[in-house]
Amino acid sequence: MSVTVEDLLKLPSLGGARVAAGKSGLKKVVTSISVLEYANPQMLNDDLFPGDFYGGEIAITGFINAREDVPLQLATIRRLYEGGEVGLILYYVGIFLKDIAPEVAALADELGFVLICMPKNRMDLRYSEVITEVMHAIISEQKRDTYLVGEMLERFGYLPESQRTVESVVRMLSDRLRCSLFLVDSRFRPVNLAVWPQAGESSMEELEQFYGGEAPGASKEMERLPSGRWVFCAPVKDADNAGLTLFLVREDKKLHAQLCLQAAEAVRLFIGVWSRGYGNVGTGELLKAILNDEPVKMRRLAEIFRIDVKSIHHMLLLLPRKKKAERNLEKEVRHASTFLEQYYDICIAGIHQGRGVVFTGQERTKMEQEQILEAFYEEGDKEIRLISCPGLENTAQVRSAFLLCTEYAEEAGCIFPCRHILTGSELEFAGACRQILDAGEKAILEKTACLKGLEEQDEELYKTLETFLLDADSNIARTADLLYVHKNTIKYRVGKLHEFFRFRIQKMPEAGRLYEAAAVLRLFRDASLSKRTKESGEV
Repeated sequence: MSVTVEDLLKLPSLGGARVAAGKSGLKKVVTSISVLEYANPQMLNDDLFPGDFYGGEIAITGFINAREDVPLQLATIRRLYEGGEVGLILYYVGIFLKDIAPEVAALADELGFVLICMPKNRMDLRYSEVITEVMHAIISEQKRDTYLVGEMLERFGYLPESQRTVESVVRMLSDRLRCSLFLVDSRFRPVNLAVWPQAGESSMEELEQFYGGEAPGASKEMERLPSGRWVFCAPVKDADNAGLTLFLVREDKKLHAQLCLQAAEAVRLFIGVWSRGYGNVGTGELLKAILNDEPVKMRRLAEIFRIDVKSIHHMLLLLPRKKKAERNLEKEVRHASTFLEQYYDICIAGIHQGRGVVFTGQERTKMEQEQILEAFYEEGDKEIRLISCPGLENTAQVRSAFLLCTEYAEEAGCIFPCRHILTGSELEFAGACRQILDAGEKAILEKTACLKGLEEQDEELYKTLETFLLDADSNIARTADLLYVHKNTIKYRVGKLHEFFRFRIQKMPEAGRLYEAAAVLRLFRDASLSKRTKESGEV
């Protein structure tokens, strides 16, 4: 957890203070505190603020030099907000500043910029008491909370639109870690940098000489530069940003390697979520957090995107069947997102572990889900198989369904080769069949005993049974189409199967045993063929 404006209000030095405006900003993270008093307020606005970013600061002021100039107060608040400041603590209200102007309060409410009013008509209040307690709270929390990525995510979400840049993030990390950061491309050209302290000297030239003008391809432990500074480098790992490397340079002592790696992850995450210029994947980061079981990141990204992850009830997976389809996967995922958001409340899409993933929420149409997916399939790439997992109640079930796909998608495709849309239940069934094969020969023989003799006596009749059960949903006309014969021929063969088994092959529970046995045999034959092919050196 990080220190928020709301947390500061619990400090003894702020015990008598009240929130006068900007209550929607109470959850913003506070990283430092400063004093805002200047002899010439207009000069403050014109010369001090442009280009500077003070993300996460809260300022103390009495507006003494602007006490009767409401337009200048408004301009100052807007400049502070644009610089990433979270609020103002107003002192000596009723003495110098007679009261908070309605226009000032209205602007603060609009921006979510917190105005905290200290007890009115008090000259005995000291800035130093609040400064001491606020800094102590911030430093103590930073020592306890070493999950840097989560902290940065919280702060990202409250950045004003104008400050949602990689430059701001690099500055935030620099201030948080008290070190200089240099983000460079593969040719060692600086992309963004932040020197710490701000008035310090850049070590960019020294870095370039030390590494011979070529950024390392992997993270390296802290090294000592000739100047005595410590440097850590970490690639900003992302498929679209593989050429970026982050260097962290500290003057006095080593930084913990884990914090450095988290800094690189925070930069990568920001690029993925917001920065169109560096490769925009948006809510794909939230999708990855759900599937990777990262609850803190998931919760904070969900807050940023204003998405209720509890409303996810359906997962659609897109699996390329061939190499060509893999190249089209990103395009198909975008198409799926655009298509499905016509029918569902939320739609989160992305690519994870080589599979397209789309999460959807409540349906907004009376169309059945099967009809919607069939319509999507007809418009899309026929070399991509779909797996539909409906009825998910929470993100834990979402992750379990994805793992089930990862584990048994190939087996399900083998058992049901004619189906272009598979279900989560069919994956579970494929997993059960796979486990029978893994249990060994005895388990396979026991499970397939009900089919004993049929394949040896009449291979054509067995093929009809297998197709009728596994591929045609026990439909005679569909079986005839798949086997390229007349439906009367299938009716005849089904009659012969009734005679062979001495029961109707559609009758439950007997049909269930035949269905499972046929699936296990189909999977076993496929596994055996793959093994023989590999042993012969053909693949």
